[in-house]
Amino acid sequence: MKRIKFKIKLGVDIAMITAFLVNMFTGFAMFFGLVLGGGRQYNGAAGFDISNITDLSARALYRFVHDWSGILLIILILVHLVLNWNTLWCYLRNTWENRNTQKVQESCENI
Repeated sequence: MKRIKFKIKLGVDIAMITAFLVNMFTGFAMFFGLVLGGGRQYNGAAGFDISNITDLSARALYRFVHDWSGILLIILILVHLVLNWNTLWCYLRNTWENRNTQKVQESCENI
């Protein structure tokens, strides 16, 4: 059971890193003006028509990828917190009680 949970956590962490890097790259590219186009064809997630994807300018496509990778990142962060909730809670609780980082680390290792 622990092996399966470890694989799930590892997959979520890798997906989080990937989503973050995509979000960072597209954000920097748009912010510094490295992408051409006005981006007016894409009006946010609610107004996006997937059938029109070939008509998007590069900037609109970057905005689309940036927005959705950001949403995916938020979801993955929440999943990450749920999967690691017991460990996080153990560290917080024991840090306030013990104030000894060595004891806290030892007591939370087996969770």
